[in-house]
Amino acid sequence: MNPPSSVLRFRPAGSDACTLPGAQRLTDVFLNADPKPAGHVVLLPPEAGAPARWAYVLSDGRATGLQSIHSRQDLEEGIREFYFQELTADGLQSA
Repeated sequence: MNPPSSVLRFRPAGSDACTLPGAQRLTDVFLNADPKPAGHVVLLPPEAGAPARWAYVLSDGRATGLQSIHSRQDLEEGIREFYFQELTADGLQSA
């Protein structure tokens, strides 16, 4: 039996304010057919002498621990692994 399929969509952020103070919401992340975003990719303001950071936060503002100082695309790869870890862990399936 095949596992149920899941869909992860990245869309430009809507007009709602970011739940994380000081962060700029860049992308909304949707899981399956849910019309409400599961979370958001945000750009965190850099501290003096530090690089910019992208982070993934859940819709209610809770941190996931997923961050990148390399690129937003690097973070998006981490988000895919976060949601599809059980599919990619055995190496037999791909997300």
